[in-house]
Amino acid sequence: MESLANVDPTRVAVRLFHMILVTFVFLYLVVKVIGPENKAKWFRKRQKYTFFNRRGIFGEDINFGYPVTWQGIVVFCVINLFIFGGGYWYLFVHAY
Repeated sequence: MESLANVDPTRVAVRLFHMILVTFVFLYLVVKVIGPENKAKWFRKRQKYTFFNRRGIFGEDINFGYPVTWQGIVVFCVINLFIFGGGYWYLFVHAY
């Protein structure tokens, strides 16, 4: 593992941007694989929306809510493992 002190900040920012894009694509694919009926059974969204917590067209598609069944908890854990584990590996472990 290389220290980030020796790496150009632009390269770190580009990798962070890559990981954000990959995260959105990954979440969108997970939503399509799960399907709307399982998503509705496994997760629950908030009931009250205000101006400040409205989402755009893609944000509402990838908004899972919070898990209410064991399947939802498994999906939640896998998503977070991929995002945080992949992000950590790509930003800190993978050689620049």
